[in-house]
Amino acid sequence: MDLPEFDRALLHAVEVLRGGGAVVVTNPSPLTYGVVARDARAVNLLRGRPVDQPVAISVHSEAAHDQLFHYLDLPTDVLATIDFALAERISVLAPIRSDPTMPEWLAPAIKDGWVLFFDGYWGPMAYLWESHPFLYGSSANRTSEAPVTSAAEARAQFPADTMIIDADDRRTPAAAYGARTIIRVAPDGGLTLHRPGIQDQAAGGPEVLLDRLREFTSALAVLDGSISTPLGKTYLSTAVVEDGVPKQLAPNTRIRLGFARVPNKNADGPRVYDVVRADVGCNSLGTSVAAGELLTDGRLSIPGLGGTQVGCLPPLREQEDWLKTFLTSKPSWRLNGDELALASGGTTITLLDRKIAEPDFPLDGIRWKVVTTITNADLRHHRYHAEQAWISFDGGHLTGWSGCNEHSGVVTRNNTELTFSQVAIPDRACAAETAEVEAAILATLGPAVAYTIDHNQLTLLAPSGIGLDLKAAKPVAYA
Repeated sequence: MDLPEFDRALLHAVEVLRGGGAVVVTNPSPLTYGVVARDARAVNLLRGRPVDQPVAISVHSEAAHDQLFHYLDLPTDVLATIDFALAERISVLAPIRSDPTMPEWLAPAIKDGWVLFFDGYWGPMAYLWESHPFLYGSSANRTSEAPVTSAAEARAQFPADTMIIDADDRRTPAAAYGARTIIRVAPDGGLTLHRPGIQDQAAGGPEVLLDRLREFTSALAVLDGSISTPLGKTYLSTAVVEDGVPKQLAPNTRIRLGFARVPNKNADGPRVYDVVRADVGCNSLGTSVAAGELLTDGRLSIPGLGGTQVGCLPPLREQEDWLKTFLTSKPSWRLNGDELALASGGTTITLLDRKIAEPDFPLDGIRWKVVTTITNADLRHHRYHAEQAWISFDGGHLTGWSGCNEHSGVVTRNNTELTFSQVAIPDRACAAETAEVEAAILATLGPAVAYTIDHNQLTLLAPSGIGLDLKAAKPVAYA
């Protein structure tokens, strides 16, 4: 069955982005259209500007958002205010620390120690945004031309071969359109207007908008207090005690709790949420509440937990029910350095920062086994009948086994990307699913491959959207 025209346009747009091109995208009312690309130079080329001119970056994925926030040179109590601004579709100019571990992809959005960023995600075009962890962007207009307020204006202003996503019928008509307001956040957390835009106009003026943001900061300060919180970190259990007696969890399981503060991408509800995620060996559980209301008065206030619906074996199901009951009982919490303690009704759970409890494996010297292949940047495929494939790194060299062929190559790296070259593999056919794994490996091992390591898991993702999930062959011992 043929896809609707809009869905076909989204698919085409994603292919254009993966090919290094720029796309003109519709924004929700009352914003004007925008230009986005995976390569900052493509944004400037389409707009008729110098290719090396700094651009803004959309940090619409959780991973990109968290990486950027890690390097912002700001007090922690102002970060939620920035999330509030992002949820209001305001752009932010903020100071950023000079750090050799900073991701290379941030560089095009940085000028003189300041980074310009926004959250471009819009529900009707979720497929486009979710296909890329970050995108460079700017307003959609050629140099000296007026900002674009409709698809017809975009077609009139840009070259005929420009990819334009027409979603005018998916946004509410507005009396006036305009570009995003840009706020400037000083190193001490002070807020000023950097560039006027449609948000401050709609608010009744720049000072009205800024006062609203400042009031949000003050309100959170009252709720959060002056003590440190576990927000932004994940913790793993090291001990559970019930009525003074150690409680043994099911074999090869431990409690994992993650805390985050995130902007609300929907029009309704609080503009910023505090989120908790939990699992103890079966389902992924979680909930969200208005920012500042999760960790109030020294207690963890969870109204309920939703999650996946995997059928657990009885020991895991009972353990999960026990954890749900505990977490929803408003346990007290106490943070002591990297250690978090929760207590309720005679039960105490002690947890340790995941980065300490399970430090990330190094890239080199590990045999990384292929677990799944990836297509379209986020679709995972398990090849249950394939022979086990693996990859290993040793400085500038790559070796591996596809399941039926050895392979080798040269690799260069920065802190976020790998570039493979001179990849050699015998011309010997593999059988069935093993051939599919080998094809995925060869398609992944090229230039500008993004890589991330999360404890013992490595993800490689090529610009084409093809990639691999791998796991360290070294066994992991549970505490």
